[in-house]
Amino acid sequence: MVGLAIGDALGMPVEGMSFEEIRERYGEISDFMPSDDGLEAGEWTDDTEQALILAESLCETLYFSPENFAEKLKDISLSHRYGPTSSRAITNLKRGYSWRESGIESDTDGSSMRSPPIGLLFHHNYSLVENYAAIASSITHRGNAAIAGSVAVAVGVACILNEDEMLFEEVVKRVEKYDTLMAEKIEYAYQIRNSSLSKAVREIGNTIMAFDAVPLAFYCYFSSKNFEQAVIRGANAGGDTDTIAAIAGAMKGAETGFERIPERLRKVKNLDRILDTADLLYDAYLRISRIS
Repeated sequence: MVGLAIGDALGMPVEGMSFEEIRERYGEISDFMPSDDGLEAGEWTDDTEQALILAESLCETLYFSPENFAEKLKDISLSHRYGPTSSRAITNLKRGYSWRESGIESDTDGSSMRSPPIGLLFHHNYSLVENYAAIASSITHRGNAAIAGSVAVAVGVACILNEDEMLFEEVVKRVEKYDTLMAEKIEYAYQIRNSSLSKAVREIGNTIMAFDAVPLAFYCYFSSKNFEQAVIRGANAGGDTDTIAAIAGAMKGAETGFERIPERLRKVKNLDRILDTADLLYDAYLRISRIS
């Protein structure tokens, strides 16, 4: 959860810039910076906010309740930082649409970056992770690629927690049910994991579309030896940098653990809230384990 927030905050100031623009203006993003539109250094965006809301919902119910999650989304005060699809879907919820009717036929990546809590809590059952991630996406994002992205990230986190050596195969197998392009691009991200970031950006893409941002985040995970490298690559990729780095940070954070995150990168907004939510998720997991 902290890894997700760190990636989000690192990528936040340069969201929307091209790969080349970031290099020309900053050289490399390696630490938190304020944004030009008023966010402070270390402040995260709706990526982390929605992940926290989903995590809090899961802790309340111990299973995924689309009704509970939708009610929490209704309470969000929308800002310019929310993407067009999430904004429209949440507005639908506020207007009284049910969670089954609120989602937009869109393939943007706004449901992908919030799905890690599903993989964290239910990592003992990949099929449950897949199904919950697909339903959670549909409340706001109903496009096939959007759903595939949500499934990819949640299943990826679950595999990482289990130290599953078949992570790549498991993710691709489950994702291709929803969108073959997403599956092919995640497979390609693995194949070019030893290539440069510039090549990955050029050949995979870095837009707000799930079939670009999610595979590129997987590249950042596959190609990095440690947490810091993964989130820095995501933040410097250009395009939807906050989401790319958030997803990469969530996955690499699940792999490395909190103690191996550099101290300087822990200085994110409301760290205590994120840690408290992570503790609640772990408590919920223990309760589910006892029930099982």
